[in-house]
Amino acid sequence: MIAFLIVLASYLIGSIPFGLVGGFFFKIRDPRTFGSKNIGATNILRSGNKKAAAFTLFFDMFKGFLAVLIASYIDKDIVYLAILSVVFGHIFPIYLLFKGGKGVATFLGALLSYSALVGSLTLLTWIAVFYLTKKSSVAGISSIALSNFFLFLFCDNISIKISVLLLSIFILFKHSDNIKRLLKKEELSFEDRDKN
Repeated sequence: MIAFLIVLASYLIGSIPFGLVGGFFFKIRDPRTFGSKNIGATNILRSGNKKAAAFTLFFDMFKGFLAVLIASYIDKDIVYLAILSVVFGHIFPIYLLFKGGKGVATFLGALLSYSALVGSLTLLTWIAVFYLTKKSSVAGISSIALSNFFLFLFCDNISIKISVLLLSIFILFKHSDNIKRLLKKEELSFEDRDKN
């Protein structure tokens, strides 16, 4: 029963669409109608509203952090369920008919909550790659992939390792269109603004 409640609570937390919430508060149009049509912070930044983008990034990460924090206080042995559930909640939110984001920010927040070291290394990877490429997709793909290497070095929990590996594969699959555009050199950077 405890495991079920953790899964349910984490999923519902992950489902909160802070991209749309931020868009409402900061009075920008629905991010699903411009740019990459994603509700994540990078696409919201294309609207030119940095506050809305920062709001979205912070709370998308925070919901991952919070879900794992709650689970760790209740039962450390089922933290992996919280990680899986909160990220899948973001990707398949019940409040948006299961059409959400790609899960990178929530994944990072969950990792930071589980392990400050692994989460920080993964976040630093994202920041470094984003700084160099100006493409959130490249930063996301790189950081997600390397998170497994960091866990291999610094984590001995096999359930966490397997869960993160499965999530990584799924998140990379969600980036398949980005990968195709990258190969064709058609991927948008965060500096590309919606012209419509």
